[in-house]
Amino acid sequence: MAPHADLSTVFLEARDGSSTANLPHDNFGPNLNIAVWILTGAALIFLCLRLYCKLSIRKGLWYDDYVLIAASAALIAQTAMLSVCVHHGFGKHSWDITDWPTYLFVSNITGVCSITAAAWSKTSFAITLLRFTEGWKRRFVWFCIITVNLFLGLSALFTYVQCTPVKRLWDSSVPGHCWNSHVIITYNSFSSSWSGVIDICLAILPWTIIRRLSLNRKERLGVLIAMSMGVFAGLTSIAKTATLGAIANPDVIATLALMVLATAEISLSIIAASIPSLRVLIRNTMRVYSTPHFYRYHRSDETRSNGSGVQSYQSSDRGRLAMPSPDRKESNFSEFTQYSTPLSSPDSALKRDWHGTVASSMLDSEFELQHRENTTYEMRSVHRR
Repeated sequence: MAPHADLSTVFLEARDGSSTANLPHDNFGPNLNIAVWILTGAALIFLCLRLYCKLSIRKGLWYDDYVLIAASAALIAQTAMLSVCVHHGFGKHSWDITDWPTYLFVSNITGVCSITAAAWSKTSFAITLLRFTEGWKRRFVWFCIITVNLFLGLSALFTYVQCTPVKRLWDSSVPGHCWNSHVIITYNSFSSSWSGVIDICLAILPWTIIRRLSLNRKERLGVLIAMSMGVFAGLTSIAKTATLGAIANPDVIATLALMVLATAEISLSIIAASIPSLRVLIRNTMRVYSTPHFYRYHRSDETRSNGSGVQSYQSSDRGRLAMPSPDRKESNFSEFTQYSTPLSSPDSALKRDWHGTVASSMLDSEFELQHRENTTYEMRSVHRR
């Protein structure tokens, strides 16, 4: 994400040979720090909410969660190293940077952390899709995982193999040579564009699966929107491609937009991967607000009907959250299916994976929680009867 030492030599010679008093002396470093830490903080908030939702219903974490945690750690490392770059002059014009070797050394580490975080954040969402895809869709997801990690991995590798010896990457006084900067720019433009296309494809793929589920229109729309947020990360990645040419500019201030877009891409990928899991939290929050009305209504009905203060979980036209009674066992399952696809339905796109959990990491949490609540209410009602 930074020019190698050969490019910085141009400004070093210009600075030594003439005065820079008439040149601009902008410093956008503090503003850059604020922007990237806000983006990083937003991603971490969504990640924590995702983990809370997973753990609160005692489902535990799966591979996609661990990969997303690793991506978030890489994002934090990238943002922290970027702050170190700002301390050493990033955000200023090249003629105002005094410690070039240190700046370039830290800057290239920042770029590798950024590439790693981008690859892992996309991999996490793809692993989620593996849990409920089959046939050509599953093979396509594996293709996305392999190619994204391969192409972005090469981008990270090329950062350090472009100069021989490696130390010349940040210290122009070391004898050696480096690749033409246009080679790196061309390849990074390709890998960034590919990354954006993969983001969009993975965001669209759930539409071909969820449309087969027996969800009502409101539920289906909510699920599709939640799982398609990766489109924004893809568009950001493609927009970032247009700024990669700034790497060849000896004035490093030209790469500010590149670093902001790179951080935004990763943050949006983490947020997009976390949003589907938050539907359980949102639904439970809404249920808490509606619960007092629900209990008051049923307690008064039960008192009028049998003179008892014991609450009954009878189905009602007016009580929207009411659970069916034990006398309506057949309708119990039918009322459950109006929220979701039956877990045993042969037409369901949801498949059980090898460890017995429902395949969709976004839908299985909600389905399991609803099923558990239904079962608990029924057992209480049967016991009281």
